[in-house]
Amino acid sequence: MERSLRLTETPTGLAVSGELDACNADILAARVRAMLDGEHPATIRLDLHRLEFIDLTGVRLLYDLHFDAAAADCTLSVSGAPRTTRWILDVLGLQDVFTMAPERRMCAEPGS
Repeated sequence: MERSLRLTETPTGLAVSGELDACNADILAARVRAMLDGEHPATIRLDLHRLEFIDLTGVRLLYDLHFDAAAADCTLSVSGAPRTTRWILDVLGLQDVFTMAPERRMCAEPGS
């Protein structure tokens, strides 16, 4: 059974929502690797704030894509990772492997 994974292009990369697991990791892999073929931006940002679930295959894919991007002289940046995803990366000792984009505040700062 294929679980729901939705990818939406953004100005800086892809927004990933739904579930990233062994059933559908190849979909994200193909999209990011297609972005790395030929001319590509210096940074591809994966916005994970709507990611509901990730398994070890999904984590491994993020790890592999990080190195694929580096080989293409590109940075793979992860933003909006849910708390559980950040915890998994931390437990596996991968928190320093990924470029974690600074989070944007959802509310305006006073005086802005």
